[in-house]
Amino acid sequence: MNNCNMLPLSKLSIGEEAKLVNVQGGHGIKQRLSVLGLNPGVRVTMVQNGSWGPVILGIMDSRIALGRGMANKIFVTKD
Repeated sequence: MNNCNMLPLSKLSIGEEAKLVNVQGGHGIKQRLSVLGLNPGVRVTMVQNGSWGPVILGIMDSRIALGRGMANKIFVTKD
């Protein structure tokens, strides 16, 4: 996988789909995201991504709200 294709989750536009590739952070953030179902390889859809407030993702049949700081640590590809 070419790292040039990766972008932070927070850069997706509403309606865009992407595959989670990597989480930059320590064990705690990786474990927290894993419990929420955000593991490498999972496909997500951006539901809400305004200029402020949380980022809301669609994953499988659920919606997950993440703070912007956390969304900036999650890297995805739009392949």
